[in-house]
Amino acid sequence: MKSSRPLLLLLLRHEETESPRGVLYGQRDVPLSGRGRQRTEKLVERLSRLPVEAVYSSDLSRALYGAELLSRRTGAPLFVNPLLREIDFGEWTGLSLSELLEIPEFAQRLATPEKISPPGGESLSQLFARASRMLDLIRRKHPGGLVVTFAHGGFNRALVSSVLGLSPRRFFTLEQHPGALNLLVFFPEGVPLLALFNAPAEIDLAAWVEYYEGGAGPPRSN
Repeated sequence: MKSSRPLLLLLLRHEETESPRGVLYGQRDVPLSGRGRQRTEKLVERLSRLPVEAVYSSDLSRALYGAELLSRRTGAPLFVNPLLREIDFGEWTGLSLSELLEIPEFAQRLATPEKISPPGGESLSQLFARASRMLDLIRRKHPGGLVVTFAHGGFNRALVSSVLGLSPRRFFTLEQHPGALNLLVFFPEGVPLLALFNAPAEIDLAAWVEYYEGGAGPPRSN
């Protein structure tokens, strides 16, 4: 049955971790830093005032921390799925940027990401296919309403690229800061809309949700 309401898919990137910046951790489970936990808790407090219908999360703890908090605060069901994990960096996992730049294949990947994959890891085509599978699952289960996902920068880039029809070659042209918010709107009829991308956690999400659910005028910039 089709919903008369749009699906509002709020894609979140987890906050900062305890690990050093500039290190590829991929699917290695590293926890949020103290600051990352605090910022996540503040975001969850704001999100809990919204009509959240479901929460989805990667099974990695840096994403799951906020998802579990939001599910408890709102009573919305929590769905944990490894499809939402970060890209698997294979043999490059745990390496710093300075170490990676000494690897010729890594430099080639920056220029042609669709052609070079981490040894023993995941190609961008595999990541894009995984993100599309996750999106199809969410859309089948939730034709309308607000769904919040807690995931990772690479996964979010892949999902947004898939929705917009962007080539994997454009992968590194999309930024995802720690704690970034992205809002995709799927109307019952018509093409999907990317309403927010890489937005700061402090943005007034309530105004955006109310607007796209049809109950208010356009959100105003601060």
